[in-house]
Amino acid sequence: MNKKLLFSISFCTILLTLFILVHNSIYFKFLFEIIKINKSLPTVSSDFYSDPIVDITYKDIVYKTRDDLNLKLDIYSSVNNDSPSPVIIYVFGNGWTDGDKVIPSGIHPIINLLQEEGYTIISTSYELIEDDIILDKQISDIKDTIRWVYKNSDVYNLDTNNIGIISPSAGAQLSMVAAFSDNSEFIDDLSLSSYPSKVKYIIDLFGPTYLSKINLSEGPVEITKNLTVEKLENLSNLYSPVNYVDYNLPNTLIIHSLNDSIVPYYTSIDFYNKALEYKNDFKFYTLNDCTHYLENLSEEEALNLYMTILDYIIDQTK
Repeated sequence: MNKKLLFSISFCTILLTLFILVHNSIYFKFLFEIIKINKSLPTVSSDFYSDPIVDITYKDIVYKTRDDLNLKLDIYSSVNNDSPSPVIIYVFGNGWTDGDKVIPSGIHPIINLLQEEGYTIISTSYELIEDDIILDKQISDIKDTIRWVYKNSDVYNLDTNNIGIISPSAGAQLSMVAAFSDNSEFIDDLSLSSYPSKVKYIIDLFGPTYLSKINLSEGPVEITKNLTVEKLENLSNLYSPVNYVDYNLPNTLIIHSLNDSIVPYYTSIDFYNKALEYKNDFKFYTLNDCTHYLENLSEEEALNLYMTILDYIIDQTK
């Protein structure tokens, strides 16, 4: 092909892309902010909880109490209060035994933009595993968070037709089971039990969908120390998201890395294919080189990943 023609086509493509971005201000603003903070984007293991966002609209709201344990959530409210706000629920990961609902300050500009564009972000907590494996309680905690949103939608001006969940790793497993299971399952707080627990979409970042296929040699000792093959199979049967695949599931974006040494990449592929067999709207996004903790993520991959997530959120809440 003629070099001048090739240059002309490339230049026109760039201009067209810029035109689309400029005329779709939300994409342009997100792209600009992500490029600015790209080099400092946090990974799950890089002191993820050491520098949290402090500008929280409503902090440490108790959404339920179990055995003297107050389970809390934070709300980053939409700046636009003219109409009910779409909700993004963030559920942390970290092997079911550790973690916190705080959001790192490194992505504060993105949170601010979401708020300015009319979104409310709710970061929730769940009871952590210490001795006994309590996946059922943890799932009920996520489910009760969703129910709490429905119960309090008028108080905080929340749009219950537009609830999404974004979650990595263990949190994604809990969130998928919570969202895929029936409203009548995983009942805990009776004051919330009459409310729905359905969401519109889920963003799953390398969540274990087959618990029996996790690489336990890298798992938390609180779980692995007393875990026999029989117990693992039983837990897998009860709490693996793949066993909750049915028709009419929430739309789901699965994100997984080929280089994940803890949750095998192929398990997400198998999960995705099974969901498609049931005519669900699932999408799959592959990362190439990063680890389970998003380490070794190149700047280009980080930019593409964040824009893919934001694009999916915007598309789901149109």
